Amino acid sequence: MRQALLYLHGFRSSPASVKAQIMRGHCARRGIAFEAPDLSAAPLEAAGRIERAYVRLAAQHDAVAIAGSSLGGFYGAWLAQRTGARAALINPAVRPWTVVKNYLGEQTIYGSTRTILVTPDYEAELVALRTPAFDAPSRVLLVLATGDELLDWHEAAALYAGSPSIVIDGSDHGVSDFEEHAPAVMHFLFDDAAGAVGPGAAQAG
Repeated sequence: MRQALLYLHGFRSSPASVKAQIMRGHCARRGIAFEAPDLSAAPLEAAGRIERAYVRLAAQHDAVAIAGSSLGGFYGAWLAQRTGARAALINPAVRPWTVVKNYLGEQTIYGSTRTILVTPDYEAELVALRTPAFDAPSRVLLVLATGDELLDWHEAAALYAGSPSIVIDGSDHGVSDFEEHAPAVMHFLFDDAAGAVGPGAAQAG
């Protein structure tokens, strides 16, 4: 079976992020195609890039899974609901429109000199992409760190309570110990069609 992973990075991050490279490595070892589009753009433009990438991958592969971190997890939820694809949401933002006002203006992309211009329009665009529920919650895995210093992990856990989850005791927003949890994410996305990781499952970090 030809499989592919579409990885969605977070706000002010990039396709070169640590988690993206970890997932790229796992995919390479298993012969799974990997794509991580640059999402440093206004929300609706980013959503367009994501959808085009998914359609392209779906035309070339038998199965396409999604993994998204932080704001990428927000986009991943939107895409998973639209497509029914299996997805892993890592410390996902669930109400990003509420903090747009804190980031207005030019923002630097981590690890580079590139910038992105955040405008008030982002708020309405993000609201338009919100995903309050999944038609197939068992196909979406939450990876939540209780030590997330930017987002309250309880919000995602409550909103998507019907989905299986890995709750990491401690860690941080970037999930600095993600390499330890990546095999379980890959297993859910590509091996465990029945979704053996049950709702509320916990895994200590």
